[in-house]
Amino acid sequence: MNHKLLLTLLGCLALSVASAQVADDFSDGDFAQNPTWTGNSTEFKVNAVGELQLNAAAAGTAALAVKTAIPSDAVWDFKFRLEFAPSTQNLFRVYLGADRPDLPNANGYFLQIGETGSADAIRFFRQHLATRSELAAGQAGLVATAPVSLHVRVKRTSKGLFTVEAGADAQSLQTQFEVKDTIFGSSCNAFFGIQCVYTTTNKDKFFFDDLSIKALAPDLSPPEPLRATVESDTQLQVTFNETLDSLSAVNPVNYSVSGGTIQIANAVLSNSKSEVTLTLNPPLSSSLYALTVKNVADCTGNILTERKLSFQYIKVEPAGEFDLLINEIMSDPTPSVGLPEVEWVEIYNRSDKWIDLRQISISDDGGSPKPLPTYVLAPDSFVVLCTPVNVPVLQVFASNVLGVSGFPSLNNAGDLLVLSDAQGQVIDRVAFTLDWHTDPAKEDGGWALERIDPNTPCLAEENWASASSLPGGSPGRRNSVFATLPDQTVPRLVDAFPLGPTTLRLTFSEGMDRASVENLGAYQIAPALPLSSLALSTENRAVALLELVAPLQSGIIYQLILQTTPAAQDCSGNAIATGDTLRVGLPEKPAPQDVVVNEILFNPPTGGSRYVEFYNRSKKILSGEHFFLANFQESDIVALMRRQLFLPGAYVVITPSPGDIIRRHANIYPGRLLESTLPTLDDQSGNIAIYWSKDGETIVVDSFDYQESFHNGLFNSTQRDGVALERIDSESPTNTPSNWTSAAPTVTGAPGTPTLPNSQRRAQTDPGESSYLYLPQNRLSPDGDSFEDFLEIRYQVPTPGFAATMSVFDSEGMPVRRLVRQDLLGTEGLLRWDGDRDDGSLARPGIYVLWLELFHPNGQTERLKKAFALVGKF
Repeated sequence: MNHKLLLTLLGCLALSVASAQVADDFSDGDFAQNPTWTGNSTEFKVNAVGELQLNAAAAGTAALAVKTAIPSDAVWDFKFRLEFAPSTQNLFRVYLGADRPDLPNANGYFLQIGETGSADAIRFFRQHLATRSELAAGQAGLVATAPVSLHVRVKRTSKGLFTVEAGADAQSLQTQFEVKDTIFGSSCNAFFGIQCVYTTTNKDKFFFDDLSIKALAPDLSPPEPLRATVESDTQLQVTFNETLDSLSAVNPVNYSVSGGTIQIANAVLSNSKSEVTLTLNPPLSSSLYALTVKNVADCTGNILTERKLSFQYIKVEPAGEFDLLINEIMSDPTPSVGLPEVEWVEIYNRSDKWIDLRQISISDDGGSPKPLPTYVLAPDSFVVLCTPVNVPVLQVFASNVLGVSGFPSLNNAGDLLVLSDAQGQVIDRVAFTLDWHTDPAKEDGGWALERIDPNTPCLAEENWASASSLPGGSPGRRNSVFATLPDQTVPRLVDAFPLGPTTLRLTFSEGMDRASVENLGAYQIAPALPLSSLALSTENRAVALLELVAPLQSGIIYQLILQTTPAAQDCSGNAIATGDTLRVGLPEKPAPQDVVVNEILFNPPTGGSRYVEFYNRSKKILSGEHFFLANFQESDIVALMRRQLFLPGAYVVITPSPGDIIRRHANIYPGRLLESTLPTLDDQSGNIAIYWSKDGETIVVDSFDYQESFHNGLFNSTQRDGVALERIDSESPTNTPSNWTSAAPTVTGAPGTPTLPNSQRRAQTDPGESSYLYLPQNRLSPDGDSFEDFLEIRYQVPTPGFAATMSVFDSEGMPVRRLVRQDLLGTEGLLRWDGDRDDGSLARPGIYVLWLELFHPNGQTERLKKAFALVGKF
């Protein structure tokens, strides 16, 4: 369409709209045109004096209506005459504005004259189809007696205030009432009309004349778009300041949205005629937009040239797992180092979604989920949660603080915090402890725990640290310890436990990827059992339930084998260790001596932790959940309550501090250490017992009355501190003193072998004197080529209690390296010499002698030597 033609059409539109307001004095003697009245036309006529007169053949109801534009601030002016006293059988209605020509069933406002009694007044009604509600009434008795002849003027402002004035012909008008109502507004396509209800005697006694409908003041301004409101990603509502022309308002070409790709599919004008709903294609995405509106006209023909409105669309999406993270925790705010002494938790939106937090709840260990208030959290942004009363003090440090009714009270020593959605699905889960602080000085309070790298959400303690800068945390902003922390740790399957004959609970070393873990092809059971399904826990991504088609059989130890293809992966994509295998089976009831006390450290070194080791000497599969530890001498009992299998030939160590045991002992198995309190263990003598109890039945499995004197006689009381007491023979009675002795340091670097076979266990065969010392290769070549780089030295003695000195001499009898200095030996062991001298330098090539001085438990001394060669170039 060319511009000239467009302007011509718009000009025609302006003329047609402007002429749509009505003025009719019926002087042309016709109501069928200029303007056109429609309805019960045969029941009306224009009489000789130029009035519109009812001219019905019989009693009934008759109406006429004329189409017109009703501006928002309008004036209606008209006259009517009734040659009778009005009543409910003979009444007159004037419809100021209706949405259809069928006046009795329209929506709009009307004035009514006619009622029972002598208090007839002009009454004002709002009509919803056939339902009528009276809004106001004028002077009582004004229209009660015949004849009735009135001049009426009605004014309405743009704010919906109606004022009705009336007076007899040639008299001044008097205000009848004022009333405000905004249900129905202006319209370019409204209908004004009259309705007569009459009996036979009054079928020609209704008269109407001098109608005028116009604006209070001339409308010379084009319509203005006030706002653009996003209804959905495909619908935009545009609100104007006045009633619009219906043709120009629904023309899609009059609207455009910035961005180039958004098209206006169609435009729909609302019933109020001042709002337009635009349908958009394609849908909006989260962004800031501009809407351009042009060539839209109002009812009086004023045309808008062009206006722009800005609007923002935010696509609110539900949070998935790890979209929101618990990013910072202030569980112990006292004493303060700068922040308020109140508890709070920071949430971080690591996704690209806009998330309404009203769908999210927070809970702590054992607490019910507490819903968060309505708040749309933008991508890559933070919000701080606290109790409502603490919001003001935290807003000094963070602008985005939300008060949560019932916000959980955080335990200083550690707690389990969970973010979940409305369906109970876990979004993030953090089970922190006081040990997560990387600066021990900050454990006393005032310092927050901060997540280091939000892009590795499955990492636990290793991804948290103490806040690194004052005022003790970074609420509402990026953490002070933020850093890239790639997850390169290979996950492991660390435990499998039967919850029933067909259900295995699998525990991994870290949070796992759901899709790869739930692939049944990643698992195999031997002897073969078909697998039904596997589901990763919604509460802990390191736990999964494996369902079997056929049940486990009692007395059979099964192997659960993880396949390499396809391999289960952690959240960061690291595949599980190749060939991870666990043994599993149905637990059985123990008998006495099925499990025995195998090692005990009752007198730890200063600052160290006690431990007790148990050994399953039976062929049964046992479970720790019904076992209890006790000191029968002190009536002190501790429940283990661990759903962890105790397999034949396995060792398990109970200690209050596994970390201490790991730090002091090399080459042990951390997975066999169970953290638990212990019964009271005296430093000199006492009792440790293990018993099983279930369904009212109790079985004492083993009980050991230990004495400090059971240690090696070479040790004095001071030397016994930190030395474990080891069982020599698992088949011999527990309370035989000769079946216990001091542990040797040769296996773990400390005098104890927790989680390992005892250093002082009885050898299965007597190797004879010639086997005390054995060199698999009688030479070494320490040149770094990975071949014979060290001398391997093996020893084996027939009984516990041997001590030894072992040294290397050169061919001239000069000492080169002292390997053992009168240390207590285990019954067997392995030593090595790397070719180094006592001063750290390398020995020269040549012939050397390994000298062993062996001290028997009976006091005898024996000396052995072995020759060997050191070869190579230095």
